[in-house]
Amino acid sequence: MSASTDAMTASSADRFRSLLEAQRTDCVQQREEALAECATSVPDPVAQRRSADLQLMIEEIDAALARIEGGTYGRCTGCGAAIPEERLELRPFARTCVACTAAA
Repeated sequence: MSASTDAMTASSADRFRSLLEAQRTDCVQQREEALAECATSVPDPVAQRRSADLQLMIEEIDAALARIEGGTYGRCTGCGAAIPEERLELRPFARTCVACTAAA
């Protein structure tokens, strides 16, 4: 992690890294289960959609982990403002603040 992380303390970044890694592990497991459901003789469209949604979430989590490593985690990718930790608690892979999300 970069020493220039000014968006949050190192201990907060470590806590969010652990949270994201646990969430990623859970998503990967759920996606594997959905893919197994898709492999049946009659593919389940709900399982296919679930698998696709989980893949997108895994990609968002990976991007958040990369932001932690790059020292930019906790900063809005839209405006650069700090993202409140309360928002990150609910959505640890959030890349934008509420204002930028609403404006999109």
